[in-house]
Amino acid sequence: MNKTIITVITSYIFLIMTFLSAEVKGERGDDFLRINDNIQNAELRAELEGLREEFMIEKSRIHEYYNEKMENLKKAKRGEIKTIKNNFAERREELMKKYVGQMRTNPQKRTTEPVKQEAPINNRKK
Repeated sequence: MNKTIITVITSYIFLIMTFLSAEVKGERGDDFLRINDNIQNAELRAELEGLREEFMIEKSRIHEYYNEKMENLKKAKRGEIKTIKNNFAERREELMKKYVGQMRTNPQKRTTEPVKQEAPINNRKK
């Protein structure tokens, strides 16, 4: 019993540590063009900051461009699907009209009452 409790507690601790370490990695972000804290030259630091800001602007412009493209493609896809649905609905209606007389009808529902059985031949009164 003690071994199972210790195993469960240990597993729980590892699980919690995994979640905590995953959150730290997600918050760190993109380290591309990270400026080293040891750089003493102010001009170099300013140039690197400008380069980093320019990179972020270009990156966001690219994201916006492709988001617009994706939205346009989604709209086109929805339109095509609506067109196809309408086309198939018309074809379905034509088929229904064509086979109107030949369509299968559902049989009448049977009652749930038990069937009355006649008495056996030997026990019949004459």
